[in-house]
Amino acid sequence: NGKYVVKLHFAETFDGITAPGERVFSFNVEGHEFNDFDVWVKAGGGQRAYIETVNVEVTDGKLDISFTPKIENPEINGIEILPNS
Repeated sequence: NGKYVVKLHFAETFDGITAPGERVFSFNVEGHEFNDFDVWVKAGGGQRAYIETVNVEVTDGKLDISFTPKIENPEINGIEILPNS
């Protein structure tokens, strides 16, 4: 339990995705909902990194992160979990 900074690292690395709207998904980080997330749009194109930072407070002993596909499957490249003092 405690307060954390969660950094989700994204990049569209699949050569088959070549434009906005070709991979769209939603995700939830400890109750913070992100709907219709498009890595291509957020990063400004393919092969570019984008980091979404979320401040959370865990009260049940586990940090919950879930992904829901809309168009294609969700893709994430890394997750950082840092204590937030």
